[in-house]
Amino acid sequence: MAKQIAQAPVPFWRLFMRMGGWISLIFLVPFLVLTLISVQTLAIANRFDTEGRETTAVVTDKYYRESRDGDGDVSTSYYVVLEFRTRRGREMEVHRSLGLTEYNRLPEGQSLPIWYLESEPDRIEITRGQYRSGSAIAQCIGLAVGLIFLGVFWYTGRNAVAAVRARRHGVREPARVTGIEPSNVRVNNQRLYRVHWQEQSGRTGKSMVFRREVLSLLRPGDTITVYQGLKRAWWEGDVGPRPD
Repeated sequence: MAKQIAQAPVPFWRLFMRMGGWISLIFLVPFLVLTLISVQTLAIANRFDTEGRETTAVVTDKYYRESRDGDGDVSTSYYVVLEFRTRRGREMEVHRSLGLTEYNRLPEGQSLPIWYLESEPDRIEITRGQYRSGSAIAQCIGLAVGLIFLGVFWYTGRNAVAAVRARRHGVREPARVTGIEPSNVRVNNQRLYRVHWQEQSGRTGKSMVFRREVLSLLRPGDTITVYQGLKRAWWEGDVGPRPD
């Protein structure tokens, strides 16, 4: 008698997630965040093109702050305090975060040209075009992350579609279990296992990953049911039985 794990047809989205589709979501989130940052930064860059004003600022103070993460690693942020007067006579004091190289390059008391927004004078550029460059960098990184997301999404989605198609239209036939083998996948430090089988044609196949106890009723030599797809067969225990 054929043995199976799934007792009902497994929905496409669940197959997609079990096949690793959740990994694509890891890349989707930073892609969306980077896209949002790029759009917002580009909007600010456009504002500097229309209402940016140049003036001279003086470095009046420098300081840094250290923070420690959960692993105990220390990170340091560097700041300079800039004072300048707007064209309307408003005295401004802006605390600006800098990289270590720029931080060391600007001693206290040094004057430097900066650009500020007429309607928001506490928003400045120390280097002209800084926001536009930042937007371009975010776009490039976002594009790379987006391509990875699409690649993982396409690969996993293709396999999930193939599994559903095989369950619906593929030849249903028995196969012989040749072993329950450990996989390279671990969840909560627990190794997961796969069912390995041999089909009537002699071709071999393997299942998705399961906890060992889920497969405890299967033994080498047992008969399971598989559905033949275009490139491989799919175990009924993975995809569920074919709907009547």
